Amino acid sequence: MLVEKNLGSHVNRVLVVDCEEQLQIQRLRARDGGTIAQAQAILDAQALRSARLKAADDVIRNDADMSAIRDQVATLHKRYLELAQQPRA
Repeated sequence: MLVEKNLGSHVNRVLVVDCEEQLQIQRLRARDGGTIAQAQAILDAQALRSARLKAADDVIRNDADMSAIRDQVATLHKRYLELAQQPRA
């Protein structure tokens, strides 16, 4: 929503959770039981993947197993805690 509403200037950092479009379509179809066209329509209603990635300060790749995702989250969590301790400019 930050990208779609152009609200990125209201936050300190933007985190995007990303995967390839084909995987998004597969997951949408599995979740909703819909067609490829329906899944594509859902994606088309969102900001373009390229726009989300361009707006991102950090990206979590959501195309691996959960342990890999947990590792990415843990790394970013540590980084965000460090950033939170820094004085604001």
